[in-house]
Amino acid sequence: MTAEERDVLMIIADISGYTRFMVANQTALAHSQQITGALLASILDEVQIPLTVGKLEGDAVFLYAMKVNDDVLARVRENLVRFFDVFSRTLRDLATGRACSCEACRNIDQLRLKVIAHSGRAVFYRMANNVELAGVDVIIVHRLLKNSIAAREYILLTDAAERDLPMNLAPITATIEEYEEIGPVHVTAYAPRGVGSNRA
Repeated sequence: MTAEERDVLMIIADISGYTRFMVANQTALAHSQQITGALLASILDEVQIPLTVGKLEGDAVFLYAMKVNDDVLARVRENLVRFFDVFSRTLRDLATGRACSCEACRNIDQLRLKVIAHSGRAVFYRMANNVELAGVDVIIVHRLLKNSIAAREYILLTDAAERDLPMNLAPITATIEEYEEIGPVHVTAYAPRGVGSNRA
């Protein structure tokens, strides 16, 4: 098994409210999964080079891009905003096109999208024909899924990611997240363009 360390942008697109949605709609579990599956599929359909799908992680998609040049970074930045556009459009289509009145279909509008981005280094290695990423920066981007941001929908950038992906968006808040064994992580959360509600 060979391993190679690379500079990389790591992104997680996560469905906010997924656990609450699934628990609240247990009687309509099949429809709940169909809805969240359609939302994740809409994001996957928007993934374009230089972004690569690392893996699906339940209610989230882990993506990465090699930090090659400024053009790569610009295309990644465009992708992040586009994720929210397609997610909102799919959510709207599912809500207006639903043909049943089960709990899950009635509560589609509870779901939102969060995107977490971090820039750093990762070890790339192959395991069972899959490319895997490892390292402290990979841990950091995953830990950031649990954070203190009250908004339901946002793009969250670490300081390292912000240097690579400066956003022309309205900041919601800048804060420091503390994680055991990692320490402080400085982050800024932005309201994605076109998103109407960011209430907690």
